This record gives sequence, C-alpha cells and structure tokens, in this order.
Amino acid sequence: MNNLDDLAHYALDQVDRLRRAQERLEHASAEGRSPDGLVVARTGAGGLLKDLRIDEAVLRSGADRVSQAVTAAITAAQAAYNEQADDIMGGEMGMRPSESASEFDRGIARIDALTDQLEDLTRRMER
Repeated sequence: MNNLDDLAHYALDQVDRLRRAQERLEHASAEGRSPDGLVVARTGAGGLLKDLRIDEAVLRSGADRVSQAVTAAITAAQAAYNEQADDIMGGEMGMRPSESASEFDRGIARIDALTDQLEDLTRRMER
C-alpha cells in the first residue's frame, strides 16, 4: 500500500503545483513600450491587452507611426509576459516550457497519466 500512497501523494502534489502555476498565470501581466517610450501596453494571459496608453505626441505623428508604436508596445508586453510565464512555470513545475517543449509536454502528459491512475485506484478502493 506504500507505493499507492507514494503515487497518490506525488500525483496530488503535481496537480497542486500545476493549479498554483495556472492561478499565478491568470493574474500575471507584463508591460511593454514602443522604442521611443511614448506608447505603453500591458498584456496578460493569452496575449490579452489589459491597458494601452498613448502619448499625445504619437497621435500627431500620423496613422502609420501610431500603428507601428502600438504594435511595438504590445509585442514587447507579450514577450515580457512570456518570460514571466516561463519563470512561473519553472518555479512551480521545475521545468521551463522555453527550455524544452517536448520535455515539458512529457511532464504534463505524465501528470495527466498519474491523475488518471489515481482516479482509477480510488474508484477500485471505493468498491
């Protein structure tokens, strides 16, 4: 029964770590600026734009310049969020998605498999 207890503890620990990482990612955001600093964007999970501030000086420079500055600021914010998300996952899960996507995917698949095994064993024990 010790192996089952160890498996259950490990699976629950991994699921809890993943849950914590997901919660932190949901609440995280990052800021990016246009090269001249006149446009500032804040993005969150999934690249969602949370805030955009445009200095009036940019507005007077024409539509193309506004578009370029906004795009640069949002792109910088999304890149900063991705770095932050990588740090969160590295801290919570012990592996960074940026280091090895296939290793990360295998780790997530292992957590899924352990969770399935734990649920199966729990159902068997309840019978």
